[in-house]
Amino acid sequence: MTITHLHKQAMVHQILKIPRVGPVTFWKEFRKCKDVSATFQSFQKNFGINNIEASVAEIENWTRLGIICIGFWQSNFPKQLKRLHDTPPLIWVIGKIDLLNLPQMAIVGGRNASFHGIKFAQDLSHQLSEYGFTIVSGLARGVDKAAHLGALKNSTIAVLAGGVDKLYPRENTALYEQLCQNHLVIAEMPPGVEPTSELFPRRNRIIAALSSGICIIEAALKSGSLLTAKYGLDIGLPIFACPGHPYDSRAKGSNKLIKDGAYLLDNALEVIEQIPILKAREVKPIQPSPAMTIVGHNVLCQEILNFLNHTPVKIEDLLGHLAHYATEQVLVSLSELELKNAIYRPSADSVVLG
Repeated sequence: MTITHLHKQAMVHQILKIPRVGPVTFWKEFRKCKDVSATFQSFQKNFGINNIEASVAEIENWTRLGIICIGFWQSNFPKQLKRLHDTPPLIWVIGKIDLLNLPQMAIVGGRNASFHGIKFAQDLSHQLSEYGFTIVSGLARGVDKAAHLGALKNSTIAVLAGGVDKLYPRENTALYEQLCQNHLVIAEMPPGVEPTSELFPRRNRIIAALSSGICIIEAALKSGSLLTAKYGLDIGLPIFACPGHPYDSRAKGSNKLIKDGAYLLDNALEVIEQIPILKAREVKPIQPSPAMTIVGHNVLCQEILNFLNHTPVKIEDLLGHLAHYATEQVLVSLSELELKNAIYRPSADSVVLG
């Protein structure tokens, strides 16, 4: 009897449902027999799992909803994921599966990124996607979202921590829908699994393994972005880090990466020179981005921005500098600029450029 891809997927899916059984345990058993059916029989004997018909029905139902399961033995399973010691035996995708065959570049960074960090991430993503890279990120707030937005005219892949049908954060719903329709969303967890804190590090290793290199923008010392960089280093990827102001805690991790040997990243050419691709698109030579500026929407906002820098300034000092305006006017303008991520408040009584 020929065992179909569907039945193999159902077997692996059911094995991975067993509590405390993940990729490492699966591969340990699989290497003993080199066969999915025999591996399933071993787990069936040791854990008393039921027949696979329920799992077959689940996968068929998800397929009808546009969620595709891909097993590690299938030809369209991304070979680059096999660089991991704990390769996910199954992946789940929505969208254009062919994007997995294109050169990929990860762009990740802080969720509370500054105005400049978000702008740089989006510009870098656009330039690298124009060159021919598919941009990989995690669809989080801040840098991840900017990376996906920058590549929308070309191609981008979002890797989720939970199931591909469980978006987090919800505020990115409109972007998620665009990615499902025109790009690709991928997850290791099966549909229906909610993203939890322990799943995000697992998500980060997939972001790294899919990619030819990793660009880090505004990573704190303890951040998922630094973990993604570590996974990249483990499999020999080049790491690119955008430098930040030494007083900005959001950049201390990326600054440390540079100190430890990462490539200093201040424009797309840094990446392209290190990782040329054979089928690069014919585009205009990419020039380093000019110094980014923030322009206030009125005179008062612009005066505020001109006075601030990347070192925290006491609000009372700002009010003293702008004493020719009513205090209420200044505070309202500060709130407007904060909503636009042009500034942020590291404490209740200080403010700094975003």
